Amino acid sequence: MIYTVTLNPSIDLFVELKHLNLGQENDILSERSVPGGKAINVSRILSSLRIPTIATGFVGGFQGEFITDWLTRENIRTNFVKMDNHNRTNIKLFENNEETMINFPGPTIKSNEVDELVYFLSRAREGDTIIFGGSVPPMEDGLDNDIYTRLVSVATANGADFIADVPARYLLDIVKEKPLLVKPNGEDIEEIFNVRIEDKMDYIPYGKKLINMGAKYVIISYGANGSMFFVGDDVYESTPIDDGQKIINTVACRDAMIAGFLGTIVRDGDPIESYRVSVASAAATARVLDLPSREEIIRSLDFVNVDKIN
Repeated sequence: MIYTVTLNPSIDLFVELKHLNLGQENDILSERSVPGGKAINVSRILSSLRIPTIATGFVGGFQGEFITDWLTRENIRTNFVKMDNHNRTNIKLFENNEETMINFPGPTIKSNEVDELVYFLSRAREGDTIIFGGSVPPMEDGLDNDIYTRLVSVATANGADFIADVPARYLLDIVKEKPLLVKPNGEDIEEIFNVRIEDKMDYIPYGKKLINMGAKYVIISYGANGSMFFVGDDVYESTPIDDGQKIINTVACRDAMIAGFLGTIVRDGDPIESYRVSVASAAATARVLDLPSREEIIRSLDFVNVDKIN
């Protein structure tokens, strides 16, 4: 079974404006609300690829009901911890194809709620995979700030694989626990290793370092310019997809890469093909308002070019 863990889910409110007038009244052109959270997006894309998951994390209030009901309508199994507080609502402003994000910190999670999540994930066993994704909300007990370390220890103790798409400050400790995949972006690499990347080839030593530290696979993405894939001593690169369609939404592209990779690696075990589907999933996501269908991902796959560069 695949478990997706979103510690800080949200309702993502997308608002399109012709022009944002600060300090004045603004009229919107369109708006829509969808469930937000990195691992939740992974569950939704895997569902499109016809791969079942169980989505978990913390939910509460009408926002929590919105998230759970939406996933249920998409035939995604859920087992969230019901918390006393309510989930956050994040705002994504679109103005002339430029995106401005207003993200709230999220509710304070109580210690007993953390314990309940740990207990639920303790059922994961060898052959299962757990995806950890997204920010950490405020914790009632400061000791719970290392919640990702605690949850990873549950996965490894039970022999489950795990994927970590977590804030940069957690990644170096987690990668030592041998994740199946980590997927930092360029900014994460700069923060983790305290470097300034001037050329994409400069990512190579840091991707290899993450492999040497314990990650089985590494994907480093650098926005519209493509990404690199690290497996063993080998490095592969994908160049930007040119399918004649406009990029209209980059919010969940990172999550789509993880879903595309995992959905393929669990099916046929081919890491290079998994990377290709990963790239196609991100490209398809960038071209739709919400998340892509299986057909849209397959269509993008025809435009993916992957080359070995090292």
